[in-house]
Amino acid sequence: MQASQRFAIPAFLLYSLEVASGRRTARRGERLPRGRHGLPREAVTESQRRRILQAMIEVVAERGYPETRVVDVIGVAGVSRKTFYELFTSREDCFLAAYDRLLGKLLGETARGFEAKPGAPWAERLAGGLGALLEHLAAHPDEARFAIVEVLAAGPKALARRDAALRQFTGFLDAGRAETDVELPGITSLSLAGGVNELLYSEILHGAASRLPSRIPDLIFWITLPFLGPDGAAAEHDRVRLSMRGG
Repeated sequence: MQASQRFAIPAFLLYSLEVASGRRTARRGERLPRGRHGLPREAVTESQRRRILQAMIEVVAERGYPETRVVDVIGVAGVSRKTFYELFTSREDCFLAAYDRLLGKLLGETARGFEAKPGAPWAERLAGGLGALLEHLAAHPDEARFAIVEVLAAGPKALARRDAALRQFTGFLDAGRAETDVELPGITSLSLAGGVNELLYSEILHGAASRLPSRIPDLIFWITLPFLGPDGAAAEHDRVRLSMRGG
């Protein structure tokens, strides 16, 4: 009997070996040089923290949160277990920190897209913000899966963070109230944000994050419908679609 048949390598060990071989390790350019480098302690700590958070995103996106272990994260980040626990109290603490950091980045991308044309009508600014968000998610599928899919498996604190994030995104939608005479219910924007999130979840879950930007015209129609009515929403759908074709 061959050795490979007598000693089957467990899946978790195969993953660790892949990490050790460098397939998933942090980029060398992101690591600090060995030995004396003269960098202040704050810079060293920030570099380690940044690598750990990025590693958490990558490992969770690949393995799922329930199957992610600290040893996997530190293997990708290239830090010791001691360093990990100097910066984070637990796997959950690290996940939440990574989620907060990533959501801040996504909100920033959306805000920049939304504010790119400050004098434009709300629907056009909304398309800019939504486009920036979906383009980012399409270009970073690990981040998309981490923030939209795996957060649901990370426990009650993560779910609370997710709820808070949805409420932050409603600000871009509520700006549409200034362009309608319709008295919309207070939950309108939150309901729309939740619906958009569900669509993103379905696409990302099925490995179709790259397809997200193509959904922008339909999403713009659906989001603007309560504010602008059927004709206005249809006009915005067509404007965005033609703009995307021209781009």
